[in-house]
Amino acid sequence: MVKIILVAHGQLAQEMLDTASLIIGKPADGFETFAVTAAAAVEQEAAKLKKSLQDCADGAVILTDIFGGSATNISLTASKDLPNCHVITGLNLSMLLTAINSRKKLSAKELAEKIEADGKRAVINATELLIKGM
Repeated sequence: MVKIILVAHGQLAQEMLDTASLIIGKPADGFETFAVTAAAAVEQEAAKLKKSLQDCADGAVILTDIFGGSATNISLTASKDLPNCHVITGLNLSMLLTAINSRKKLSAKELAEKIEADGKRAVINATELLIKGM
C-alpha cells in the first residue's frame, strides 16, 4: 500500500488529517504528518523525512502545502533519490480524501496523478458557477 506523508507549515498537516478523519473516518496506518517550523533547516529536516521514506516498498506520495516553500523543499530533498516517491504541492482537502480512498488500489505514480487531477478539479469559483446558473 502506498504511504502518504503530509508535510506542511505549522500544524496544518495534522489538522488536515484530523479534518479528513471527521469526514470519512480515521485512515488506516500508512499516514504520517510532518510539521515544518520557521526554524527548519532543509537538509536536517530532509534527513528526518527520508527515514520515514525508507520503509515504503509500494512507494510514497508526499503532499505539501505550497510550491517553493520549506515543506516542499524539504520533501524534494528527502525524496530525490527515490524514484517511487512523488511530491505533490498545493494540498487541499479534496486531494487528501482522494489519497485516503485510492491508495490501496493504485500505484504510487497513478495515485500521484489522480491526487493532482482531483485537487485541480476541486478548485472552483463557486460564485461564478452560481451566477452562470450551474
